[in-house]
Amino acid sequence: MTLSRLMVSARIVAFGFICISGMQSLSSSAQAGVVYGNLGASGTGLISGTNTDYDPAAVTPNIQALAQGFTASGSLDDRQVQSIDIGLFYDNSLTAPLTVSIYADSFGEPVASPLYTSSSVTVGTTAVYSFPFSNAVLNNGSSYWVVPEGPASWYFASSTPAPQNGSGYGYVATLQKISNVWSQAPSGFYSVSINAVPEPSSIGLMAAGTLGLGFIGLRRLSRGTRFNRSAPVASGHPPAPPDFFCALKGCSAEHAATATGHPRGFSSMKKSVRA
Repeated sequence: MTLSRLMVSARIVAFGFICISGMQSLSSSAQAGVVYGNLGASGTGLISGTNTDYDPAAVTPNIQALAQGFTASGSLDDRQVQSIDIGLFYDNSLTAPLTVSIYADSFGEPVASPLYTSSSVTVGTTAVYSFPFSNAVLNNGSSYWVVPEGPASWYFASSTPAPQNGSGYGYVATLQKISNVWSQAPSGFYSVSINAVPEPSSIGLMAAGTLGLGFIGLRRLSRGTRFNRSAPVASGHPPAPPDFFCALKGCSAEHAATATGHPRGFSSMKKSVRA
């Protein structure tokens, strides 16, 4: 293989790596979209100073658990839960690994066992904690319950949860469990933000654009290589490889030849000087 072909091949491989790196960057930068909650469309709203303690081991009249109910609706992307954010407090000096679970609905209250449980997150002082889920896909039009593990304190937001960013989610109710019996909670303001997988349309468009540019660049590189093989060159000089950026920009044949340092008329000029 000639030196020029080796250089062109190396540039094609380098360009391919650039396209792949761009795709990976787009994928990694994609973030979840908020579809439901009371922490705003971006999920960064503030929690209030009001909170409720709950403990699964609590005895009457203390609360054993709290649950925020909602109905999932919308596209498949809206119903693939990536994480749930809630405002919690465990202790000012101690921490504990806690989880959040999604329960299916049964006659207006959570069923006995969770449908999905998040990865554990270390909870300590008052903050909004994000609990990641894996493969949590909700059914369109079905109702569910968000139930955080305890013991802990669940903080309020400024309103009841609502659909965000045009999703079809809806608020159902807020329940509390006392003596193993679920009942209506005094307030529905408990902070929650449900984040679904990002909408793929914009990512897909950018990815297609990146691949399209790569294809065009490679086609132009190929045309530039054919041109340089047929272009006249000075005696004793090997064919010069096409200029990479010139090929990408679609330069004219004359400009491509000049960019390599071997203009078209070089051989004829050399002959006329000798004459």
